[in-house]
Amino acid sequence: MRGTLVVLVVLAVLAAACGSDAAAPVAPDDGPDTAAVGDCDWPMWGQSPERRFAAPTDCPTNLSSETVGDLGRAWFFNTDDVVTATPAVVGDSVYVGDWTGRFYALDRDEGELRWSFDAEHHEQVYAGQIVSSAAVADVDGVRIVYFGAGKTLYALDAATGEERWRHELNPDGGDDDPTEIETSPVVAEGPDGPVVLVGYDVHNAPSARSGVVAVDATSGDEVWTFDPDKGHPPSGCADVWSSPSVDVERGLVFFGTGNCNTSPEGWTRFSDALVALSLEDGALAWRYQPHGPNNDDLDFAGSPNLFAADGVDLVGLGNKDGHYYAVDRATGELVWEVEATQPGLNEPGGNFSTGGFIGPTAVSDDGTIVGGTAVGPCPCLHGIDAATGEIVWQQDVAAPTYAATSIVGDVAFTGGTDFTLRAVEVATGEVRWEQEMDGPVAGGVAVQGDDVFAVAGLREPGQDTRAENSGVYRFTLPTDGAPAPTTTEAAPSTTLPTVTAFAPTDQPCVGAPCPLEFSIKEPPAGIEPTLTLEITADPASVTVSASGLGPPEGWLRPGSPAADAGAGDFAVFLSKGVDDPNGALVCVLEPTVDSDPEALACTTEAIPDLGSDFDRLSVLAVNDTTALPPIAEGYDRLVDTHAFDPALAPVP
Repeated sequence: MRGTLVVLVVLAVLAAACGSDAAAPVAPDDGPDTAAVGDCDWPMWGQSPERRFAAPTDCPTNLSSETVGDLGRAWFFNTDDVVTATPAVVGDSVYVGDWTGRFYALDRDEGELRWSFDAEHHEQVYAGQIVSSAAVADVDGVRIVYFGAGKTLYALDAATGEERWRHELNPDGGDDDPTEIETSPVVAEGPDGPVVLVGYDVHNAPSARSGVVAVDATSGDEVWTFDPDKGHPPSGCADVWSSPSVDVERGLVFFGTGNCNTSPEGWTRFSDALVALSLEDGALAWRYQPHGPNNDDLDFAGSPNLFAADGVDLVGLGNKDGHYYAVDRATGELVWEVEATQPGLNEPGGNFSTGGFIGPTAVSDDGTIVGGTAVGPCPCLHGIDAATGEIVWQQDVAAPTYAATSIVGDVAFTGGTDFTLRAVEVATGEVRWEQEMDGPVAGGVAVQGDDVFAVAGLREPGQDTRAENSGVYRFTLPTDGAPAPTTTEAAPSTTLPTVTAFAPTDQPCVGAPCPLEFSIKEPPAGIEPTLTLEITADPASVTVSASGLGPPEGWLRPGSPAADAGAGDFAVFLSKGVDDPNGALVCVLEPTVDSDPEALACTTEAIPDLGSDFDRLSVLAVNDTTALPPIAEGYDRLVDTHAFDPALAPVP
């Protein structure tokens, strides 16, 4: 089941007929270099078909845990919309697409546009038209860039942006066809030449099919397709959000699946499974299912990592259940598993998870698996011993991580929903560098030499500010004798209109006060707080009264960013979902003149309109009440929460 936008996180869209005017590239004068794709480039999601998300150790770089603190921003390219794809970097070019369906080729050094290509829109997309990463390869003497948009796989000339071919999945489906590519393609050498492999999903549609397809890299003709649900109703219950990995030597393709998240009756033999197929013909080699039939949202969403430990070739993959599983690559037998965190179900007793492992993990040369987890008891970065499964460290970053982790040398990079890109030491998890971004970081980073390429963008569709806060970044180390690049702070938030009224009004807490229940987090020991909420619909206002909360530091997790920053305020926060920073700070709880010395309260009618409904009110511990809206910097675990059902629709 789809667990994030993003996530998990997670990736987008297209449809079309050849020769469309909308697909014509726009090309400036200067072209890219023509050298062959090199071992030290970052040509695809995960850097290589093995999806280790690590730069080869013999590639020249000055990046290390000692130097990474000197990284500075070299340029920022503002895209037309949200970017959740990891850039592909080959030679002097950077390739990436955005949610509008526009694909860009940028100059690596200056960040200037070389050409762009507009994919035709597909009506049924979950987030955006292009949400996943591209793959670049030299095929028959031509450099080609491959990417998914909607339900179409494209192949473009990497030098000019001209379309070479397109392969549309389910071409007979209409505008309501749910088929969608949210995975990143991988190019591998098959028995009869290079093939492009990509997974696709149907968002659990009961009448559609999901799977993995192999396409001839030269012609775009289908070589084979694998439908995990074929012959095993109900269909659509093994969606593929997981970008495939390839063991060329063994001739095996690996990927993970999701589930319908409806009931145990919707379970199939491929629900929530790690699957291995023949690279030659797509025949099933083996499957591994850690769970039996259930009603929980426990997808395999990331890309399988291929690595060796103690002489055994393994395939490893994190699950939304918070576990990482290492399986014998040849047999599909479990070698070890480890629990890093809990799944982070959306409500007590609920089954929809946006927690656990959603973004892909990375594997270092010294055998450390590094990856982040999302909503749950510990939105943390984890270091795991690849040989034993032992967790060697955890770094609490307080913000959900849906982005892929990437490694260069002894440094791992990853981003979070707290608008932060960070680098940690692989051996210890110690944070060595942090950069404030212009939006949440849902895409991974590509590393080439001394350069780090990253993306950011707001996740919620319909927000007016998301385009101006979305784009591609290059960070670099200073060269000898040259001044260091500037580390640019995020642009100040745009002044937003305010909400004047709410609708609908027929629900608790609207028009009359109601108590808030501690449904997400238990109060600290010795704390017996009470909270009351009242919403007025017209004019729109929010009032929260509290007593017995104690100091904010009592609610913070030791080592979290908010704890380290000394979060000293309780803030009332409206959002679209739990732990979602894309919301609005409405007021800060302050002492009242009440006879109760612990009484706190706040009332406001100045509620920012972010262009989306509010379905959650939370009381958060924050360390910066001046930077909002729209992001609660340094926000930490929920103190309390209230769900609006139906959501509050702001009326500007």
